[in-house]
Amino acid sequence: MLDRTDRLALAVPERTVAAETYRQIFDSEIVDDVDDPVLGAMRMTLQWGRDQLELLEPTGPGPVEQFLTQGKRGIFAGGLALADPAVLAARLEGKGVRVHQSGADRFVILPDDLHGTGTILSKTVAHERVGLNNKIWQITYAVPDLEAAIETYTRLFALEDAFTNRYHSPRFGYHGGITWFDARDGGPLDSLEYLEPFDPEMAVARFLRKSGPGIYMASIESDDIDEIKERVASTGPGLDRAAGQAFGGFIHPLRLHGLLLGMTGYDVWNARRPLPDREGAD
Repeated sequence: MLDRTDRLALAVPERTVAAETYRQIFDSEIVDDVDDPVLGAMRMTLQWGRDQLELLEPTGPGPVEQFLTQGKRGIFAGGLALADPAVLAARLEGKGVRVHQSGADRFVILPDDLHGTGTILSKTVAHERVGLNNKIWQITYAVPDLEAAIETYTRLFALEDAFTNRYHSPRFGYHGGITWFDARDGGPLDSLEYLEPFDPEMAVARFLRKSGPGIYMASIESDDIDEIKERVASTGPGLDRAAGQAFGGFIHPLRLHGLLLGMTGYDVWNARRPLPDREGAD
């Protein structure tokens, strides 16, 4: 049912300041700026590669203000695109998840209504690439129970027939799983990742203690990772190059207004990701 991971929404105190950061690093462009009464916020939308980034600045009491006053990191919601979002919205409501309609072919699940993982459902739309990002390929949830999370999200999002690989990361201190929307060689990388920490001193465990279950990070694919890294490194702190050659590195959330961002090239991950008919590297 799901086609793509197509957007992120960040809760930020000042959307114009955040927009300038993304312009400087990624050459993203503002394409919309509207009052969103469901969220109690102004919603500024950036074209960010072929996908979109929404910057949510609270206008008063409401879900976004509450999210910020609770001291949570900025990732308020992750976006999922599909041919008919109303069908999935109805499925979720049928399973007891509260869904808000916030425009034609746009539905929002607030973080408090889905285990901390706010979700935006929208219609699949092809956008021209803007700036240095290609697209969002993965949204990552921090969860207290890996198997329960895999069962919950695959059931709610109609991913029961999708391929999920499981793995173990001693380096980062978590048990993980990834559900690929289209698990084939040469297919898109779009996926949901779930991380259950086992090392209390590592970052995922610290995130869970501070914020509870929620969206921990997201990852992009780009043909211009070296340029992105240079822009980050030459203008301030926040670049982590320590991930090794298989991954392009991370940008710290303090640099991106609450977004911990992983970067990779498509060919690197397509060649090494686990698929039903081959073994891949962790």
